Amino acid sequence: MTDPLSEFSDSNSVSSLRGPDPLATLWKTDSPVEQNAAITRAALDQCWRRIGVTGDRTCSKLEVYIHCRNCPVIAEAARGFFDREAPEGYVASWERLLEQPEQKSETDALTVLVFRVGSEWLALPIGVLVEVTSLRTLHRIPHREGTVLEGLVNVRGQLQVCVSLHRLLGVNAAVTDTKPLPDRISDELRGQGAVTKRLLVVEHQGVRRGDRWVFGVDEVAGVQNVEQSAMRTTPSTVNQSSARFCRMLFKADDRTVGMLDDARIFEGLRTLVAS
Repeated sequence: MTDPLSEFSDSNSVSSLRGPDPLATLWKTDSPVEQNAAITRAALDQCWRRIGVTGDRTCSKLEVYIHCRNCPVIAEAARGFFDREAPEGYVASWERLLEQPEQKSETDALTVLVFRVGSEWLALPIGVLVEVTSLRTLHRIPHREGTVLEGLVNVRGQLQVCVSLHRLLGVNAAVTDTKPLPDRISDELRGQGAVTKRLLVVEHQGVRRGDRWVFGVDEVAGVQNVEQSAMRTTPSTVNQSSARFCRMLFKADDRTVGMLDDARIFEGLRTLVAS
């Protein structure tokens, strides 16, 4: 049986394609990543890139094999690529890399959103957060003023129930925010108020999926990763009204942040809004 490789001219033979080893000076590096990258670059610099399907397609064997992956030349090049001897220092470089101490895993870290309600810095698990959005026009519900239920807001074309986390937690608004939420929203929409206030859209992730609420906060600090070991129990110095909704405390940027119990928050909202 005729060797299919013999059909190629000397210019297309596997040996001529290899030529001098372009990696001779690259094996001196201690980085396995750099060495692998060099191998890949050299291997790809072959006939299939010059005259094959990824080149100018002038190779006469494309009529026979249709695609370079079916050609015996690329098959032989692949065998040579994987069968080649490991260069000097390559194995040792990987040994040094694998002998490095294992980095401490932060699998116990909890991702939370930190925000301010009145003078209290609080946090919720990122899993219950749908989005953080700017203040919207609030449509009040008749005969429900002064309660946890603030009204309705339009978020992405859907009316969502807007509640007062301040009233739920018993937290007074900041000194500069003495106006009720609807009036503060109106001021901000007219450009007369602070621009740090935001609306948080949250949704329960348990058996009551679809239990979605919107509430205003006075400031959003951002998303942070907090290790479970950094959390501590809630002391008596925390505002007593909000303490029953906090499960733990942690430090973030020199602030003491209360980690809210999202299950209690959702249950409290459902109970008070329905009453």
